[in-house]
Amino acid sequence: MKGTTHIIGGLAAAVITTQGFDISVQQPMIFYSSALIGAIIPDICHPKSMLGRRIPIISKSIHRVFGHRAITHSLLFVIGLAWLLNQLSFGFAADLQAGILAGVISHIILDAMTPRGVKLLYPLQTSFQLPLHNHTGSKLGETIIGVSLLFLTVALLAV
Repeated sequence: MKGTTHIIGGLAAAVITTQGFDISVQQPMIFYSSALIGAIIPDICHPKSMLGRRIPIISKSIHRVFGHRAITHSLLFVIGLAWLLNQLSFGFAADLQAGILAGVISHIILDAMTPRGVKLLYPLQTSFQLPLHNHTGSKLGETIIGVSLLFLTVALLAV
């Protein structure tokens, strides 16, 4: 998936988190902003991604050691990130943590919708993909997914 699709997915994940699971958020701006940022974090392993272009030294290092869609697209990454974020102890830390994790999880789910899939159980090298496949960069596929996520978001907000 492309960065814009991931950002839409992060927004949808944030809305699903608050509306679908009825989770209370103290600082909505922090929560939703964090979800948008979380939605692009896993692609830090790709030097040409939105985040990879901004911090190339980290991106190239992760890519060299682990490759793309490996550790940063795994349950190990989600658990490690959750633990790290749980160490924060300021007023809106819970909203920041929930938002980032919602965005990261949405990213992994969206990348699992590609033929390449994700290495969800890294360090195991098995790739996981969802039955519904879409090639990264496919204008039609990314548009359908993006519009579907926007409709889902609006529908949940209207409830």
